[in-house]
Amino acid sequence: MRHPTLRWLLPAVLALLPQVALADPRPEFPDAPYRAHQPPAGPAAVLHLPQVESFALPNGLEVLLVTRTTLPTVQMDLEFAGGSQLDAPGQEGQANLCVSLVGESTEKLERAAFREALADLAANVATWANREQMGVSLSVLKNNLPAALALWGDVVLRPGLRAGDLERLSAQRKAALAQQVSNVGGLASRLQPLVTWGRQHPLGRVTTPASLGGLTPEICRALWQGRVLPKGARLYVVGDLTRAELLAALQPLLASWHGQATLLAPLPAPQFTPRQLLLVDVPGSAQASVNVLHLGPTRKDPAYPAISLTAAILGGGFSSRINMNLREQHGWAYGARGNFDFVRDGSAWLVTASVRTDVAGPAVQEIFKEMAKMRDDLASADELERERDGFIGGLPARWVTSGAILNGLESLRYLGLPLDDDARMPALWQATTLEQVRAAARATIHPEQASVLVVGDANKVLPQLQALTLPGGPLAGISVIRLDTDGKPL
Repeated sequence: MRHPTLRWLLPAVLALLPQVALADPRPEFPDAPYRAHQPPAGPAAVLHLPQVESFALPNGLEVLLVTRTTLPTVQMDLEFAGGSQLDAPGQEGQANLCVSLVGESTEKLERAAFREALADLAANVATWANREQMGVSLSVLKNNLPAALALWGDVVLRPGLRAGDLERLSAQRKAALAQQVSNVGGLASRLQPLVTWGRQHPLGRVTTPASLGGLTPEICRALWQGRVLPKGARLYVVGDLTRAELLAALQPLLASWHGQATLLAPLPAPQFTPRQLLLVDVPGSAQASVNVLHLGPTRKDPAYPAISLTAAILGGGFSSRINMNLREQHGWAYGARGNFDFVRDGSAWLVTASVRTDVAGPAVQEIFKEMAKMRDDLASADELERERDGFIGGLPARWVTSGAILNGLESLRYLGLPLDDDARMPALWQATTLEQVRAAARATIHPEQASVLVVGDANKVLPQLQALTLPGGPLAGISVIRLDTDGKPL
């Protein structure tokens, strides 16, 4: 039975609706006086880097703690060397899958019970892996930290590694791969590392359904127990927690955890092949993904301030030259970006855009044109000021939240940079001149060495790419190489 109040309230509300809609009949006009002037900018945000307390536990685990009382929360991330570089040839994707399996359950709690226990605490425990690292994270309210930390510790030291979970995760991963190869953007992302680093390089291997086969919980257990050891690992903690409180919680939990993983060999030199023109067929695709890439500098390059500004002017943001060309001037793409993808000991310059299939070849040509122009034409004062102000103005936002602080510290340590690196960057960017930007472009932007990966409908794209190889074209004299969806030559 409906509530009796609704019998008279609902008609009254409905009667008022037309009056509400017409309460302010004044229309909005684009030439209204207040639109004539851009609103003045407020005061610039001030960069406040966190105070980091660094110490080691008796078992050798390095701890970096930022005490932050803004919110009653704690975020942690335990990081180890590993990731996809651990995969042996023919077993691509297995290390990542093992790390995912670790996060599914503990010895005591199967998956559903483990997730329920976390939900009861409003906590999140997750495992992760990338190219060169892997880890276990925790996010929780401070009041629930002891119970959540016990669950986190069980994942680290006593993961469940159940066969049923592995079977389910493996099926999900294979389904994701099948979906990825049917999408031009996903397929391009899948093959970019192969083109950049080389098929045999640890960072360039491609995961396939076949390479995931044969994985067992026992293999995952051996990988985890062999790599997840305290000495040489790092624990990042940000939140409402003092050093004394953290030690009181951690030391009993990790008291029996000892050892050091075998140091991983340095990654080999990249096996990049310059001036390749690669095509992967996605029949019937309305778009093509165009990718232009070559190797780049290290993040520790002394010219990094000028290098970063060069990349931003050329391809880093919405107002960059490449995006203005492909999107605004020609209307071929919703967006196009170019930047350096830094790893620990190097980088790759990568320009990527999804364009209409009928303009894939011209889009590649325009990207080469903009890269060459960046080397030969002096960047304008307006471009330099725009990107420099954007970099400096954006720095404070990188250290505002606990999650951002955690990610910032991990990134700096991964790249081998000092933890106060952002404090020195504004002065370095301010001191960068147009001539230094031009010199950085000449030193790091190399269209004459670039390779091209295009993913799209080969029947429509191939003739366009062949036109680029004619005399006078950016890829004159080379042949188009057809690849399958795993990056193998056809």
